[in-house]
Amino acid sequence: MRLDIPTLAVVTVFVTALLGGLLAFAGLQNRAVRAPVTWGAAFVLCAIGMALVAVRGMVPDWLSIQFANVTVLVGIGLVWVGARQFDGRRPRATMVAAAPLIWLAACAIPEIRADINLRTVTVTILSGILAFAAAHEVWRGRSEPLMSRWPAAITLSAYGAIMVARAPVTLMVPQPAGAYQFTASALYPFLSFATLLFSVVVAFLLLNMTKERTELRHKTAALVDPLTGVANRRAFLTDAQNLATQRRADGTVLAILLFDLDHFKAINDRLGHAAGDAVLMNFAATATRILGPDVLFGRIGGEEFGALLRVREPGEALTVAETLRRDFAAAEQADDVAPTVSIGLAIENEKTAALDGLMAAADRALYRAKSKGRNRVVTAGTATDEAESGWRKVAVSA
Repeated sequence: MRLDIPTLAVVTVFVTALLGGLLAFAGLQNRAVRAPVTWGAAFVLCAIGMALVAVRGMVPDWLSIQFANVTVLVGIGLVWVGARQFDGRRPRATMVAAAPLIWLAACAIPEIRADINLRTVTVTILSGILAFAAAHEVWRGRSEPLMSRWPAAITLSAYGAIMVARAPVTLMVPQPAGAYQFTASALYPFLSFATLLFSVVVAFLLLNMTKERTELRHKTAALVDPLTGVANRRAFLTDAQNLATQRRADGTVLAILLFDLDHFKAINDRLGHAAGDAVLMNFAATATRILGPDVLFGRIGGEEFGALLRVREPGEALTVAETLRRDFAAAEQADDVAPTVSIGLAIENEKTAALDGLMAAADRALYRAKSKGRNRVVTAGTATDEAESGWRKVAVSA
């Protein structure tokens, strides 16, 4: 089947511009993620540039050659800028200006200005470099769990490879001397179709990345405590229930630690809520560091926190709890605050096989720790219902 080149050119320009409008609209609808606006402008500029290239011979040369390719290069550069914006990296004006300035400098050389093949080699290499740069920026943010990020980086890299590979192909199969219309090139149908396909796929992936980012933020907001950055009550209880119902064949049992910051109301009343917030963040940071990433830890409410971990024997959990209590008490605090923490510990057994029973036992142990003077660890289920660690009293004015 023979492709009608003018029709293909019109379709490519129209679809690219339409996709740019959709990207820009998506960015305006979601003010939290502004990169789609930049991507939308990039697609629109590329569409304008391609339209000017396609009508070469019907408009002045400076418009269909110099200006048209400047517009395309700025558009591809904006894809790179948008990728940086998406991941919170500051864009730079040189990122957009460098390639167009190099192109204009090349066009100032008479040999390049007069030879369509040398111009083609120059602009395609610059386009490929910009596409690779955009792919690199997308790939750099791979730690964020967005499914569309990898295919977006791969697609941008593939387009960059096609552009760079076009340079030697152009030199090996040059357009005839005196060729004026870019669409006269034997490669034009393939390149136009590849550009159309690239535009559709990349626009879809960029839109999907934006959607995934929004959904991830909503999910994070629903499951993460905004002050301390740890799991909130809902997330902690849900994950704890899942852990409690998992069958374990490695000989471990569950241990739950419930934490209550001592005299926390007095800190708020005496020093203000900013100081109280600092204490909460300090404790969360200390607990996260000591417990490690494999332990479920969250803020249950107010000054209360919880942790669920697997241990092989009770002494492991008691050691972790005592280390956390000691390190938090010894940590330097702002405004001469010296807070401490009381900890209730419960180990899974026949009487506390269910999560509710385990948490109730830890809660009773926590109550006993506070009634015994605070700043201590009490383990539930011993002969005296308390196995207290050694403790060092740190006074806080009530």
